[in-house]
Parts: sequence; C-alpha cells; structure tokens
Amino acid sequence: MRKSYTLFAGLILLALTGCEKDNTIPDIPSTPYSETERKIRQEYDNWAVFRWSDYNLLMEKLSGGKFTVLPINEMRQHYDPTRVVVGLRHDMDFNAFRGLEMADIEKSFGIRSTYYVLATAEYYGQLNHNGVIRNTGMDSLYKRISNRGAEIGIHNDLLTVMISYGLDPFLFNARELEFFNSIGITIHGTASHGSPIARVTVPNYQIFSDFAIKDSVEYNGRKYPLGIKTLADFGYEYEAYFIDYNIYISDSGGKWNDPEDFTGILKRLDNSVPGDRIQILVHPDWWGRAW
Repeated sequence: MRKSYTLFAGLILLALTGCEKDNTIPDIPSTPYSETERKIRQEYDNWAVFRWSDYNLLMEKLSGGKFTVLPINEMRQHYDPTRVVVGLRHDMDFNAFRGLEMADIEKSFGIRSTYYVLATAEYYGQLNHNGVIRNTGMDSLYKRISNRGAEIGIHNDLLTVMISYGLDPFLFNARELEFFNSIGITIHGTASHGSPIARVTVPNYQIFSDFAIKDSVEYNGRKYPLGIKTLADFGYEYEAYFIDYNIYISDSGGKWNDPEDFTGILKRLDNSVPGDRIQILVHPDWWGRAW
C-alpha cells in the first residue's frame, strides 16, 4: 500500500510540476526588443488556447500537393483552377512575439503568409495626442518575420487613432508607411482591425473612400470624417477583406468559425476542391499552449 501511495504521489507531483512548466514564461534571449518581449509575454502568453502541435498539423495539411499557400498580396493575384489557392493571414493583435514563433513553424514547412502589424497594440509602442513612440528594437522583430519569407502589412485601426487620440488618421497612416519603408519593408496592403471603437461604429476599412458608405461617423456625440482618402492615395494595393475568395476560415476570439472546432476546419480543407479560393485568418496571439 505504501509503495502504491508513493508512486501515486510521485505522479501527481510530476503532473503539477509539468503544468507549472507549461505556464512559465520562457527565457528571453538578448535582442533589441527583449525588454518589450518580456513584458508582453508575461502579460499575454498565458492567453493561448491553441497548441503548437495543432498548428503543425494544419501546416502539414496545407503543405500537401492539393494546396498552393501564399501571402495575401500574392494570393489575390494568383489563379490556378487545378489547385486550392490559399491566402494565409495573421493579425497580430497583442502578441507579436508569438508571430515570430508561428513564422518559424511555417518556414519549416516551406509556407509563407502575411503578418499585419497593429500600431495601437502595446507591443508596438505608446500612443498619445502627439503621435506614437515606438518601442525600442521592434523594427528588428518585423524584419525577422519578413526574413522568414512573410509579407508584412498594416492592421488598420485608424478609427481608434482618430477618435481616442485625436490624431489625423491619414497623416498618422502616411508616417507609419514611411517608417516601414525606412526599415526596408514594402507594404502592399492592409487588414481592418476589429477594435472596440470599430465594433460600435463602423469597420475600420470605412475610413477609406473605397469602402465608406457615409461621410462621417458619430461617437459620444461627436462626428468624425470618413472617406477623405483612398487606399491608392497611400500606395495600398488591397484590403484583405475585399480580395477574391469563396471560403473563409478564422480563429477570431480564440475560437474557430466551425461548429466542430479544429476538427471541422480540417474537414473543410479536406472537402475543398481545385478552383476554391480560401482565406485563412490565424491570430498568433491565441497560440502556444503546451498542454
């Protein structure tokens, strides 16, 4: 009896220590952005609800001969009736460091995708009524993701920039594009962010005249202008929600848009046929759970 109790207690201890290890923030290597990474990981790493092992399964399926997987800018221009053409997209809402991990996994499968950077995110910097103060070294992170073969895009949250911070959204946008150009990253497109303000007003893409259905939006009794500039005015070639696709897969909010969850997503990919065009939105923020 004592021997069995000791074995049982040992197994419980092993399980508990294993759980603690899974929730421990990994050692942060010395990088230009290590201070920001440590802060963001401590705050957000434990928000993960999906396992990397499942992402590897997804990449394994997409790397099969049935699919052609491309960054969004390339996917929107690529048509092949003999293959399922997939545009793989990542909106980095609050944990860009998970984005680099995700890009490493994709690279191991020979897959490239698009990562959209959010200027109103904590990892990006601090916004105030004078503009943005970018966090030290984050340009290095964006370039590392780009060097994995990924496209970098803008995760458009210009309504928040305009309403919450009182900034000219178009001037802010122009300066952000100048910043990325200065670090050697060419921006082709944008993807609208579903910010709290956008959820109670209009989608962020309506800031541009290409999509605006009225000339202003009201928030807390004040009107703010819409549709003053076009995408093309800034050199944008596309908005991700308005490219050509017939199947949309997303893990928004940490939940797959299928009643059968991840199993249902794999079935949808299995049931796709040549000529289908699929946009897949995966948020790195929700990934990295080890158990």
